[in-house]
Amino acid sequence: MPDSDYFIRKLESTDSVQSFKAGHESFVPLKTSLKKQAKQFQQSDLAQTYVAVTADRLVIGYITLICSEIDLKDAYELGDCANANNYEFLPAVKIARLAVDSRYRSNGIGINLLEYAVAMIKDKIAENVGCRFVVTDAKVEAIGFYKSQGFIFLDSDSHKTTEHHLMFLDVSSLK
Repeated sequence: MPDSDYFIRKLESTDSVQSFKAGHESFVPLKTSLKKQAKQFQQSDLAQTYVAVTADRLVIGYITLICSEIDLKDAYELGDCANANNYEFLPAVKIARLAVDSRYRSNGIGINLLEYAVAMIKDKIAENVGCRFVVTDAKVEAIGFYKSQGFIFLDSDSHKTTEHHLMFLDVSSLK
């Protein structure tokens, strides 16, 4: 197994992404997004990507975040702010992409990337802008991962029939 010493930071234009391995064909869009879009989207302020990189700047995992919103469809009650329940949409940050190079999986890199993002959302974004939720459209293969990290399904008929399943995390519930 390759050395798994790494640190997490924002994607830089000089980062090496071309050797990123997706593994299973269902993860190829994640590899393609990193290789062909992440740097351009970041430069255009459309998305921000944070990477797990080795000392030699090899990207071994990444998470891409964008602004979003969530329609809770009366499926989740905000007990601490009843007036918020009157709004159709509430602010959220969306995990647009999360992937770990297939050669580095099972080392906790995905969990560390997710924890890094959630901490940043809670400590910087929610505190300064107002944003309570993290959302993702989870691939079937990733549902167990997100559930293990506290994400729950948005239980609506329209989301049960899609290829990706909307899941969310209420950051105010975290200690």
